Amino acid sequence: YTVQGDVNLRTGNIIFLGTVIITGNVEDGFSVKAAGNIEVHGTVEKAELDAEGDIIVHQGITGKSSGFVRAGRSIWARFIENAIVEAGNMVVVSDGIINSQVNANKSIICQGKRANIVGGRLRAAEEINAKVLGSPVSGTETICEVGFDPKSKEKLDQLLAKKDGLDKQLEDIELNLRTLISIKKQRKSLPEDKEAYLQELMERRQFMIRDIQAITEEITSIQNYLNTLKVRGKVSASSKVYPGVKIIIRDAKEDVKNEYRAVTFVLENNLIRVTKYEEPDEEAKRGPDGYTTN
Repeated sequence: YTVQGDVNLRTGNIIFLGTVIITGNVEDGFSVKAAGNIEVHGTVEKAELDAEGDIIVHQGITGKSSGFVRAGRSIWARFIENAIVEAGNMVVVSDGIINSQVNANKSIICQGKRANIVGGRLRAAEEINAKVLGSPVSGTETICEVGFDPKSKEKLDQLLAKKDGLDKQLEDIELNLRTLISIKKQRKSLPEDKEAYLQELMERRQFMIRDIQAITEEITSIQNYLNTLKVRGKVSASSKVYPGVKIIIRDAKEDVKNEYRAVTFVLENNLIRVTKYEEPDEEAKRGPDGYTTN
């Protein structure tokens, strides 16, 4: 199915059971869903793209902080900026990834003259490889995570944050309970409203403990699953890595303090080690059928 020109008010949203080719852009607020591939000759703006196969964007993806692009297989684009991107296989970009959330079940590869990754959070199971990681201007946090299945890792991070919040709430409840109970001991009884509040706090405490237990079990099961994965994971930059970049490989974290040139970060004995630069996988260089990244 081919759309001549842009996807906009004229065409409306597009849902198709095969492959969709768009000769123009996908404008703000519109969505394209395909059971096959999606190929866009122009730019993808603050839009939603969802394909079971590959997504190819000849220009770039400018998500304006809420554009979402998901492919069951790989995503190929000139650049990705302020977007949320998920691929079942690889994300391959020639001009760089800026302030974006990118998840790939295999690898994220940035190869080209301006192949920089600056800002945002990138998660890939096997590797992240770019020309430059980070920027000489401090203030933009660039986080590169490898060695995990990104979807599960994201879920784990969310659960840990949620548990953290619940733990803090439980602490507050315990503190209030202790205060009320000690007043009750001293005075033998509490005013009616305070007694009601005491009962309410005790109930809330029970619910809280139950919720925390459930979340803890879920966290443990995801951690166990992630620990069984045998992916090695590496982060590489063919030119430079600037200070301020965070490298996470499985459970090891490294805040880059010095500038590095042509390096690959790997995990050895649970510590991140810097080795000489390793080229990305051949599959990423080849490009999808009839399309190269340059």
